[in-house]
Amino acid sequence: MPPAISLKTLLNTLLALIFLLLSAALFLANLSGTRDFMQRQLGSHAQDAATTLAVQLAPALADKQMATVASSVDALFDSGYYRRIRIVAVDGEVLIERELPLRIEGVPDWFMRALPLETPSGAAESMHVWKLSGTIEVASHPGFAYRQLWLGARDTLLLTLSFWLLAALLAAWLVAWSLRDLRAMEKLALAVARGEFKQLTSPPRVRELRHIGEAMNTMSASVGRMLDDKSNLVEKLQADLYHDPRTGLANRAYFLATLVDTLQEHGDTCGLILIMIDGLGTTNGRKGRAVSDQMIAAVAETLRAAEHAPAAHVARIDGTQFAVLLELTDAEQLREHAERLAQHAELALRAFDPENLCRVHAGAALAEQRDASTLLAKADAALRDARLGDSGTSRLAVSNTPGAQDLRQLLRDAVENASLQVEWQPALTCAGEQVVHFEAYARLHTADAKTIPAGAFVHLAEESGLVSALDRLILNAARSAENTPPGLPLTVNLSVASLLDDAFVAVLKSQASESRRLFLEFPSGRLASAPPQAHIALVELRRVGYGLILDRFIPLPASLAWLRELRPDWVKVEGALCRQAHIEVGTRAMLKTLCGFARELQCQVGATGVEENDELRVLCELGFDAAQGRLFKQHGQPG
Repeated sequence: MPPAISLKTLLNTLLALIFLLLSAALFLANLSGTRDFMQRQLGSHAQDAATTLAVQLAPALADKQMATVASSVDALFDSGYYRRIRIVAVDGEVLIERELPLRIEGVPDWFMRALPLETPSGAAESMHVWKLSGTIEVASHPGFAYRQLWLGARDTLLLTLSFWLLAALLAAWLVAWSLRDLRAMEKLALAVARGEFKQLTSPPRVRELRHIGEAMNTMSASVGRMLDDKSNLVEKLQADLYHDPRTGLANRAYFLATLVDTLQEHGDTCGLILIMIDGLGTTNGRKGRAVSDQMIAAVAETLRAAEHAPAAHVARIDGTQFAVLLELTDAEQLREHAERLAQHAELALRAFDPENLCRVHAGAALAEQRDASTLLAKADAALRDARLGDSGTSRLAVSNTPGAQDLRQLLRDAVENASLQVEWQPALTCAGEQVVHFEAYARLHTADAKTIPAGAFVHLAEESGLVSALDRLILNAARSAENTPPGLPLTVNLSVASLLDDAFVAVLKSQASESRRLFLEFPSGRLASAPPQAHIALVELRRVGYGLILDRFIPLPASLAWLRELRPDWVKVEGALCRQAHIEVGTRAMLKTLCGFARELQCQVGATGVEENDELRVLCELGFDAAQGRLFKQHGQPG
């Protein structure tokens, strides 16, 4: 496609050509008129000289005084204005003839060839006493006329060019002034295309442009409202489908879907905590339903603030029962976490129930197999055991999972020895089986050949201050794979904590030119609660050339705000939502609206955790651009 030319350039060029043609026409007309005038002047000059000379020489010619005649002719001829003077007797004899060679100085030959001047001549009969004594013939010399014509043409050309330049500059200024508002409208249109719905602050001065500007302001406001409505619709659908209206936490349906998904991905690194409030019936009878609702909301807020508990992993699964899912824990940490949650919930209750009408307990269990029912049963058994004790106590079901200290040491060894293993999972287009990119998954291997996924040790890396070093190892592995065919983009999951490390961000920026096919993924849930420094770092990384991906996306208000503000290259929807799409009509409606919303922001949407062809088919129909999961494991590694 040929490069586009700007309207300003087009108008300036057109006006410059028009003024140039007009100036050229005026110049040529003036030059032609001057030449004709000079031609007539030469003829008149020759005729006047011939007539004057005929009267003056009549007596001398009649008396044959040739010396006097010659003297008068020479005096006139020596002035240089005449090319030829000739006196012819009555019988045709040439009595005197003077002729000057045609030499013109100071005038280019090409000019004389382009504008030839004829050498007009004049003739007059010399009469004395009514008797013809001879004929005087005079031809003017064109030299002075050529010189005058040349100087006039040169001055006129300079004046014409000056006029053309001044007119062109004035026209350019007028065009720039007229199009200034058009440039503002162009910027507004581009901003709307990017999803930024601004307004023209001052109306255009040109009437037609003012009407267009008013229409664009209306369009920008309308599209902005439409996008806000779609964002609100996605948020409302998600809230209605998967959130408890009283507490804002995930509901039972969504929590169970998330539990199944997490167990499939992380296995025995998952922990489940059930928290139950007893005695709310008594509180309702004595203090009213409003106080009970406040107590439930207070406990929910305590759980929402729990460490390492994303929004999708904290739920109200029954009227008085809550659940917290930890995907990266061990027995020691799970016990401490359950105790802390039970104690915090106890404190939250006492603020509304100083008479101790209600009691709260927690039961926890570690996953030993990828079965949600078994894990729920273990946690419920631990909860029943805890309810035998005082309020604020917890119990942990027996688990054989290795301790956190062993995992911390394994992580330190991996960082020191650069022995972190990286596996690659492909993301494929929905239209076909073409690989879009490969995503890096970090793994640790124990001495007994057991594989530990990243989710089990990322929190430990953050607590130990090793998260930046861990992310550097993953990035190095990605850059090594980046140089291998088939040259597809690679994506790496990084910790939000690394965005707060100025040194880490500086290294990333310095290596941007070497990583043109590298996309950086960040969990949207963690970004939603990140400080402003994280957003600044993301904007800088995008500016230097990195692609950005929001991972594990759930359409919560904070996540939708990040999506609108950051406009990443990809949005990867949480696997639990994707797997619900082929069985839940409401989920399909919400995901379809989310895909349309993201596409209007020029973001591509990817599905995660896809395990079956039926799931993939439904997701493709909803508008997803790509999908990844165990269904595509056979597509292997990059290169």
